[in-house]
Amino acid sequence: MDSIGSPHQQLPLIFQTLSSLSLSELDQVMKQLIGLRKQKLPGVLSFVEADLLKKINKPVPFEIQQRYDFLIDKRNTKNLTDIEYQELLELTSYTESINVNRLENLLQLANLRNISLDTLIEQLELKPQINVA
Repeated sequence: MDSIGSPHQQLPLIFQTLSSLSLSELDQVMKQLIGLRKQKLPGVLSFVEADLLKKINKPVPFEIQQRYDFLIDKRNTKNLTDIEYQELLELTSYTESINVNRLENLLQLANLRNISLDTLIEQLELKPQINVA
């Protein structure tokens, strides 16, 4: 085993050394410790944050998006039947509800991080998607 010992074993010696520092030196050490702590935190997400990010990034199921795109193309070429039009309305409502849920999750995450929604969107590098139905 190392002659220095484990970090846990070194704590009493560290505290003894710190107790001999002046107030200004102690302040400098505290700033460095806080900086060190911040460096270690960014990669750590809470369970709530991880769950919200998972929900935010969950895409519309591929088959539904594919069918929606197909119906939009048919509508644009004016070849949409009445039944397909009803299906398009239902799929539009479904995708809109997914987007509303995504926005609610974004707002919760922004509040959890105590930042604005705009800042969160910038941090996550989200790009707006415009679907004109």
